Amino acid sequence: MIRLKNTVFILFVGCLVILAAGLTAGCIGATTPASDSQTKTTVTPADVAPVTTTAVSTKVATIVPTAVSTVASSSVNTVFVNSTANGEILTIPADYHVVVRLKENPTTGYVWNATASKGLSIISNTYTAPDTGLIGAGGYREWILAPDTVDTYTFKAVSLRPWVGATADDETFSLVIVATPE
Repeated sequence: MIRLKNTVFILFVGCLVILAAGLTAGCIGATTPASDSQTKTTVTPADVAPVTTTAVSTKVATIVPTAVSTVASSSVNTVFVNSTANGEILTIPADYHVVVRLKENPTTGYVWNATASKGLSIISNTYTAPDTGLIGAGGYREWILAPDTVDTYTFKAVSLRPWVGATADDETFSLVIVATPE
């Protein structure tokens, strides 16, 4: 009889461990939708033909302007870039905005710390969590940048653990933005 109770107890504890492991891994449970506070920018495509710009280096960037809805109900031409634009020189009209989107996973302790040169305004700095219920899944960090006038600007970001500070091994991103007259 004692042997049977021990076996039942061991099976019960084993089931609890498996259930806890499943919840921790995100295999069990419903996914939660992203809250409104995580999505701050509405982006809609515009009927604009792609513009090709040649950078000072041998790399070529293709700019696809789109309209971004703003609080004032006006639309602004926008250029989207991601990690593939690291080290690039991007030439845009001065009235355009640039959206920089980089992968980020704050559950690892690493977050992006960005700086912009004087005259390049950071209009928005938003983290968007992934559309999944998986614990530890990464999302992305997005900055909306706007040049104040015709000039050359630099945007830099480093992915670091804030309590450690920057190290030589940290991932970095840099983008030179050349704002030209319309």
